[in-house]
Amino acid sequence: MIKKILKWIGIVAGVVVLLVIIAGVVAMLVIDKEMIAGQMQTALNRQVTIGGINVNIFSVVSGIEVNDVKISNFKTPKQLETLKGKPVATNDVFVGLKSFNFKLKFMPLLTGKVELRELVLYEPVINVTRYTSGLFNFSDLIAPKKMTPEEKAELLKKQQEEARKKAEEAAKPAKPFTADDLPVEITIGKIGVEKGKLTFVDQGAKQTVQAYNLTALVHSIEIDPKNLAKKDSVKLKIETGLKTIGQVTTGSVKSFDIGVSVNGSVKPFDVKTKKLDPEASVRVGSSYGSMTGLQIFDKMKSVESLEKYCGKFDFLKDEIKWKDAFVNVWYKGGTAKLTDGKIKTADYLLTFSGMTNINTKAVGMDIDMLLAEKHNAAIKGGIGRNVEKGIKAANLEKYVKADRVTDIAMKQLANKDGNVYLQYKVTGTMDTPKTELVKPKLPTIGELVREAAGDVKDVAKEAAQKTIDRQSKKAEQKVEKKLKKLF
Repeated sequence: MIKKILKWIGIVAGVVVLLVIIAGVVAMLVIDKEMIAGQMQTALNRQVTIGGINVNIFSVVSGIEVNDVKISNFKTPKQLETLKGKPVATNDVFVGLKSFNFKLKFMPLLTGKVELRELVLYEPVINVTRYTSGLFNFSDLIAPKKMTPEEKAELLKKQQEEARKKAEEAAKPAKPFTADDLPVEITIGKIGVEKGKLTFVDQGAKQTVQAYNLTALVHSIEIDPKNLAKKDSVKLKIETGLKTIGQVTTGSVKSFDIGVSVNGSVKPFDVKTKKLDPEASVRVGSSYGSMTGLQIFDKMKSVESLEKYCGKFDFLKDEIKWKDAFVNVWYKGGTAKLTDGKIKTADYLLTFSGMTNINTKAVGMDIDMLLAEKHNAAIKGGIGRNVEKGIKAANLEKYVKADRVTDIAMKQLANKDGNVYLQYKVTGTMDTPKTELVKPKLPTIGELVREAAGDVKDVAKEAAQKTIDRQSKKAEQKVEKKLKKLF
């Protein structure tokens, strides 16, 4: 019996090895860079060059690697004929790629498992252009081709059949996608992009946005529909720079240059219901960045109660430059909760927490701002000017000293270390935020002036009373002297 089992195992193993060798030989014979480039060129109407395709007899097991791919913008057949054998011009690259790696484990497929080691684009370069006409430099790829009457009739028939099927499906209750719909257990090493660059040029709006040094990977993926409690995880890694080239002419932000990193994990399926309902927990960081025209920040600088107290914070520039910014983000069902947020600049330290809804853009944030000590003089100067106006308006120049009231007012803003510390609450939406200063609760300058004037009156009364008391005592002493002389 054991011999028979071993015999069958040997036969199966031999068949598997034979299949791998046959597939490898087929890959070697069929996959040729010139042939692939030619087919892509015909299908895309673009000049295509491929540096090399690494295919060997064991490619089915070890994987396939494609190197140095370049695809141009649209070309006519005549232009393609002229460019035959020439490299794609640097300023005409639509998509470029240093290498593409595809590595799938073959043996696990025999046991009903998908184990993909790698599916990664290395150093891709993508240049997207939106012309003034509204078309893109890839619009020809998605435009419907010209068809013969027969092809049109066939397409119409297919569309009618698809419409009928959709109507039937719509009449039935929609069935949510669940983990049970996955036919196999999935294990994936990594999928995505490493060190890429994506440039978007909008000629109509005359603005350019670029993602550079872009690494975007989903990795360490483990999903077992039969055991979600232990295997229901996808890890994320995103690192990129995002910047405008020139100023943005639309939206609430004028320009930016931001380094972004995202590291965390996602649970694709709800463990209890098994429904596809992603829950993400990530740490978002930005080691550097600059931004102008941020609506929330502009509102924080011009809160009415603060402006009347010490003037507008004009010393804070419209451009924000920071280092070491980060926040923890939890997301599910359109709602993102932010905790332990921090942004540090040369002018202030911001700490924040709250929530936002990506569908409605609703925002609810608590933000603390600790201003750098170097701004104390400017703030005190603004308070002083408002104090002088308040004293003058109340005709109390003879009785109230502006410096004394200014010092009192400055203490209202400062923490125990003498630095200005403000707490805000932000509501509304990201486009039209409402910002309220919740701490400190500032009195008006007029109230401080009146309080100081009240102190002056009290001092005057006390001084007058002392004078009366001294005069009374002197009178008593005179009477006593006279009485002594008489008696």
